Amino acid sequence: MKKRPSIQDIADRLGVCKMTVSLALRKNPKISKATREKVEAVAEELGYRKNPELSRFMSAIRRKATDERGLPLAYITTGKVRGEWRRSATERQYWEGAQQQAEAYGFYIMEFWLDEPGMSEKRLSQILWSRGIQGVILHPFSGSITDRTREIVIELNLSRFATVTMGDMLTRPVLNRVVHDHYTSTLEAMDALVQLGYKRIGFCMTKHMDRIVKHRWQAAYRIYCANNPVNRIEPLIRHDLNASHIGEWCQKKKLDAVISADIRMASFFEQVGIKMGDEVAYADLDLDRNHENYHGVSGIDQNSRAVGNVAVDALMSGIQRNECGVPQSPLTIQVEGSWHDRGSTPSVKMDGA
Repeated sequence: MKKRPSIQDIADRLGVCKMTVSLALRKNPKISKATREKVEAVAEELGYRKNPELSRFMSAIRRKATDERGLPLAYITTGKVRGEWRRSATERQYWEGAQQQAEAYGFYIMEFWLDEPGMSEKRLSQILWSRGIQGVILHPFSGSITDRTREIVIELNLSRFATVTMGDMLTRPVLNRVVHDHYTSTLEAMDALVQLGYKRIGFCMTKHMDRIVKHRWQAAYRIYCANNPVNRIEPLIRHDLNASHIGEWCQKKKLDAVISADIRMASFFEQVGIKMGDEVAYADLDLDRNHENYHGVSGIDQNSRAVGNVAVDALMSGIQRNECGVPQSPLTIQVEGSWHDRGSTPSVKMDGA
């Protein structure tokens, strides 16, 4: 079998060292234009071709040697505007949790914006590979879900990477994923409200929020109402919610408590003159305890940092086992939330009603 031409062969032909040839082939500015052209000419004459596996490995080694943070893990985001996802407290915590856990492994998170002008899925796949990246985290694609678009499909070439996605909305390919346990969180919130004495508990949600969790919140609410001593009240699911909708609904259904996942709920109650926590209790299923709009609001903290932590754990496990591409039997890991009673759900006297 004919020997494959090497960098040493080029160096021997030109009477230079291997480092000169290597730098010239990478178009390093330290090498003069004349020398680069000679190296390239001899490389072409000998039929030299780069070994893609070796090039990637050496690229990663060089980057690690010059980057104190270690090696990068790709964090792929979408959106009409770069960083649009940062508007969501939940998604910011996903990022923070992933970054924290990556550092514990000697890696760091690098964001790649899939919707960047001029970017394509094919090009991004090549960029990730050329940078020596081994693991890819796909940020939630929830912003893409509309009345007309029920499927989210990506065509990145993932065959060379260990990959994990966060959230439910990526339809194809089906990958290992980490999600919040929306179903159990709803049951926990309902249990807390019932133990506090509430019986007429309403559930409201925008259609968008209902879709991006695959209706798990609504399903758990319906199941709970069907199997526990509370009134069965049809959920209020609308394209959008406003104060008028909430006020009319609470009055018509004679609600004593409401659960939802909407940062505007406290404002809605105030606009229609309902004293939250007095006339109607409220519990949020995606509680951001640090946001001023949730001051005094009870509900479920989704422990979103833990979702980011676990996503990196799952990714590192895949890297260590060299599990690249789409898995034959995808795994779903759920992270449970925790209930926090913060004033909007005071205990009421049980009257047997």
